[in-house]
Amino acid sequence: MDDSTPNEIDVRSLTTQQVSPDGSVVCLNIENADGRPVTLKLPSSCVQQLVMTLPRLLSKALQAQYGDKSLRAVFPLGDWRLEAAAGSKDFILTLRTSDGFEVAFALSAPTIARMMSAMEAQSSLIETRRTVLSS
Repeated sequence: MDDSTPNEIDVRSLTTQQVSPDGSVVCLNIENADGRPVTLKLPSSCVQQLVMTLPRLLSKALQAQYGDKSLRAVFPLGDWRLEAAAGSKDFILTLRTSDGFEVAFALSAPTIARMMSAMEAQSSLIETRRTVLSS
């Protein structure tokens, strides 16, 4: 990265965050490399873009750091919830880590069926390996 970019903010740490009362703006309070506080104000639409982009960027950073294209960001699952989506045939699957990271996905019935099929296939594969190893 170019260190001479005049509008670049070198972040040392994320300190706190806030949401405006009407939910239209998110403020990320950071500490820059000089130790000074800086607030980054983002409209909620930009936050959605960040949420969709950051996991991919984190995986790319890990791959570059370790020279391994198979690496990706993986978060331990703490809890999950499956519920019917109001006014739709879809379901909402919410995944949450123990430290509060949460993401929700809309799932159609065909998607759920494919997921179940994949889990059953993996379960069969694991059982086959156990049988072979114990023989």
